[in-house]
Amino acid sequence: MRNHKTMGGLVALAFAASTVLSACGGDSGGSEVKTNEDGTATITIATVGSDSGSQAFVAEKEGFFEDHGLDVEVKIVANVPELAAAVESGDAQFALTSPTSIASAKAAGVDFTIVAGGAVYTVDNPGVWIMVPEGSDIESPADLKGKTIAVNALNTMPHLSTLATLEDAGVDVKSIEVVTLDFTQVGQAFESGQVDAATVTAPFNYQIEGDGLGHAIVAPYDAVNDSQDFYNTIWFGQGSLAEKQPDVVKKFQDALRDTNAWANDPANEAERKQILQDYTDLADETLDGLQLLQFGDDVTPELIQPVVDIMEHFKVLPRPIEADEIIADVK
Repeated sequence: MRNHKTMGGLVALAFAASTVLSACGGDSGGSEVKTNEDGTATITIATVGSDSGSQAFVAEKEGFFEDHGLDVEVKIVANVPELAAAVESGDAQFALTSPTSIASAKAAGVDFTIVAGGAVYTVDNPGVWIMVPEGSDIESPADLKGKTIAVNALNTMPHLSTLATLEDAGVDVKSIEVVTLDFTQVGQAFESGQVDAATVTAPFNYQIEGDGLGHAIVAPYDAVNDSQDFYNTIWFGQGSLAEKQPDVVKKFQDALRDTNAWANDPANEAERKQILQDYTDLADETLDGLQLLQFGDDVTPELIQPVVDIMEHFKVLPRPIEADEIIADVK
């Protein structure tokens, strides 16, 4: 567990992250997709082993990639930085991430662009919660003044939305201590008293609640866009691929569009959970209570800009970014 000052050094951290991205260089040239004799295109995509990454699982299992002329290898990565590395190196043509990562990359001059929509925040299905230990006397964000709060990483949406939630509650964010902690370690940290609260995504909140270790007090994403929809995750690739081979991007978009229609249909909930379990080995009790995310088709500036704006508000971007700068224009 690593300690950090909440506001001091955020800008420096953003620049440090940008330097790392810039050191990766520009287009590696490894993202070019070759068409097979049968007309299909072979690609690799990288995602995470959770519901937020499950579009890839559904599309592969239900044949939506194949339906749109794509021969796809799905890679599940353990750590979020591996997603950007896979696309930058050309090991993957597309990967899942947060819009925050693409905005940071753009500000650093890295050739990444958003090609398709992922999970959409809605007020009825936020996907992220600020939790406190069971038995805590903390009842609302206003009670978090001077407390220690865990997030999975700095400058991510869970982190920034937590700061926004505290500001809305009248809490001076400089009064809190932020520590970085993997979601899987939050329950243990609650038991030991290491932290007073933690911002946690699904399905980890269900596991913590199921173990009787904590409960949610608020959904911090409500503070990002006044409880209006925005993209929590998106799919991205190299800008050069979108420019040179828009047909491949279009195939991917169309496959995900069919995937989303199937995945968002309540009639497919049980089968979707089974697919998720097949790929992630989530426990039955976790899946039983899991509220599945909803996925979006069209990526518009209106659904991306709120994420960029909150980054600018907390000064984690070295320069302003407009959402349409980071969205691929594929006809």
